[in-house]
Amino acid sequence: MELRDEDIRHIARLARLRLTAEELEPVRQDLNRVLDYVAQLQQLELAEVPPTRHAVDLMMPLRPDQVEPSLPPDAALANGPVVLEQMFVVPRIMEEGGEPA
Repeated sequence: MELRDEDIRHIARLARLRLTAEELEPVRQDLNRVLDYVAQLQQLELAEVPPTRHAVDLMMPLRPDQVEPSLPPDAALANGPVVLEQMFVVPRIMEEGGEPA
């Protein structure tokens, strides 16, 4: 599957990247290589491979699940650049219809 300019621009917009016309072709080549590799991986026969297989047998150390006191709101918000009514104020990233700003 070859990616078109519209596809590259759409992916760049989703990633919040601004690409110049000169950057479109190198990005297209890189993404096509990634997609080709994914297509190769999809052809592997993995029916007999357990889904959680790891090259090295590791035991993840787990801590006991214990209730502990949390930070008081003032301490948690102390490093926030802008705080309003015990909440961080952040820039809007979505428009009303769910589209990126």
